[in-house]
Amino acid sequence: MSSEASVREATWEDTERALFVLHQSITVSCVADHGGDPQTLAHWLGNKTPQYFERWLTEPASAMFVAELEGAVRGIGKVTRAAKLELCYVEPGFERRGIGSGLLRALEARARSWGLATLHVSSSLAACAFYARSGYESAGPPVPWLGTVRCYPFTKRLTPSGT
Repeated sequence: MSSEASVREATWEDTERALFVLHQSITVSCVADHGGDPQTLAHWLGNKTPQYFERWLTEPASAMFVAELEGAVRGIGKVTRAAKLELCYVEPGFERRGIGSGLLRALEARARSWGLATLHVSSSLAACAFYARSGYESAGPPVPWLGTVRCYPFTKRLTPSGT
């Protein structure tokens, strides 16, 4: 098996694994954000269902990618034509192995192909350092979301070459 993550467009067959990654990442990796609050978790995870995954796959104004490593989906990302990076999650235990970076490259490439010049993301506290390392800049103070969670706005100017 390759030690490098491979990134591709998501398909229906990815539903179960991709949702597992989302749930695990939010529940385990984002504890600093939700503090284990059951209500906050229920709200955050509320749209991480097979029905929503199906809807995300068929939205014409967005694209969704998965990253595979060691024979399984380990990351999921989604970008919209409205210049929003809506998902970029990595399975706990597989961070810092190029999965998030690979997803981000694919998502940014798709955004460029749509002619977008910038991308915006509302980051969890857990992912702020990742976005900063990836060339995203803070776009203002944290914004309240889900009661106990704050979103940290970041933006990145996309260059035609991807640099």
